[in-house]
Amino acid sequence: MSVSPIIHARHGLGTELVQDLWVAFRSAQLYEPTNETLKSAGQKLAACIRSLHELDQAAKLEVGDDIIEVNGVRVRMELHTYELYSKLRTFVNELGVGGFEWTALIDADEAADFAAVVGRYTTNGGREHVTLGARLTEAGIQNVKVLTRGGEIVHDPFAEADSLTKERVGVTYRMGVAVVRDLLESQREGRLPPRYRIRRAVQSIVDEVLTEQMLILGMTCLRDYDEPTFTHSVNVCILSVSLGHKIGLTRLELYKLGLAALLHDIGKVDVPKEVLNKAGSLTDHEWSVMQRHTTYGAWRLVSERTPGTMPAHEMLVAFEHHLNVDLSGYPKLYTPRELSFYSKIVGIADAFDAGTTPRVYKTDPITPARMVEILEEQSGTRFDPVLVKAFISVLGIVPVGSMCLLDTGEVAIVMTPDPSAKNLRRPRVRLIAAADGVRIDGPELSLTEQDDAGRYSRSIVKVLDPDKYGIDIPSHFAEA
Repeated sequence: MSVSPIIHARHGLGTELVQDLWVAFRSAQLYEPTNETLKSAGQKLAACIRSLHELDQAAKLEVGDDIIEVNGVRVRMELHTYELYSKLRTFVNELGVGGFEWTALIDADEAADFAAVVGRYTTNGGREHVTLGARLTEAGIQNVKVLTRGGEIVHDPFAEADSLTKERVGVTYRMGVAVVRDLLESQREGRLPPRYRIRRAVQSIVDEVLTEQMLILGMTCLRDYDEPTFTHSVNVCILSVSLGHKIGLTRLELYKLGLAALLHDIGKVDVPKEVLNKAGSLTDHEWSVMQRHTTYGAWRLVSERTPGTMPAHEMLVAFEHHLNVDLSGYPKLYTPRELSFYSKIVGIADAFDAGTTPRVYKTDPITPARMVEILEEQSGTRFDPVLVKAFISVLGIVPVGSMCLLDTGEVAIVMTPDPSAKNLRRPRVRLIAAADGVRIDGPELSLTEQDDAGRYSRSIVKVLDPDKYGIDIPSHFAEA
């Protein structure tokens, strides 16, 4: 797949601007304007702004509560830049502004002066009533516009995602599946599991959830029916991390959650294959053997670690992910307890993916929309009600992968929820059949689109069963 050099440059310059800007602000807080460190930081910042103007004829940085965009493209958080990214975002938010736009090129001295004014704005006591824009004007800085802080920056991943981004997300998913396959095979053969590869896979999934959540969620529809255990573990990891991100877990917490989710079914290594892969119903004895995978998993995770490095989160999730909040389910408990927080999250993700995935013993999977209804119906007994609400807000009322009839008579597949929480019933869809029933390779569009009179152009009438119409849902995501 060929990717335009401009795409590479745009992503790289966005990250570079975040780094250069924070270093300049921090240098201004520590040193006087004549200091060589601040001058050097100003020189790098001016060069980056020049490069952005050469590429896009613009240099604009916008900051929201949990997002930074440069020239309208979301800056991706990498592990090695996460701290700088977070510090810059927090600093700009505390300033009460929405970012900066460099309307013309600036030289190194102007960049250093800009950094000095902004970097010391909150510590220059006695004049807090003077706006930052006015302070810059007083300093003779004319080519920088202070952006007003507005509402949430709405990031439309399918509209802006380029080939490089989609390819990277696909690689992340496939790498996760390969890692789980290697993990389970090494366990069966008595070899040490590839822990460093597991950590890297989870870190990559967390990265994608934080930057391209809707795209990575779409990948959960790409199930390999020959390897359901592997894809299921990756899907549960993605769904769990997405839910954790929604409720505000930190990056480190998301990593711990993702690791526990990826390993939640490791105990199935000890379940005989004739039971694990049996087509049709299990006997009572076989079902009791299958249920033991939760205990097997906890023991495996404990036994492979050295003293003092007990994987508490991983062990608890492996043991508890089939226990319900009312403590029904399995394994059977003899003493009342409170389920761990991560187990409650993984339990929801596990139930959703298992219910919507065809298996050798379950050829009639539940539709994603119906599975959302089941989560709501069993909220408070099987699932934590607060977490269920948050999970639905991640997936939408009509989840990714659902096939829908629209009021126009057209048929569509849900590709991603709308970024705004107020539009849970108006996701982004791809048209697959015209109003006359003819199959089409239609465009992707948002159900929030309205006509000149303010009426919605399309709305969902009902959810359809794709199997009844011979529609292969995953193939539409593979094309994306």
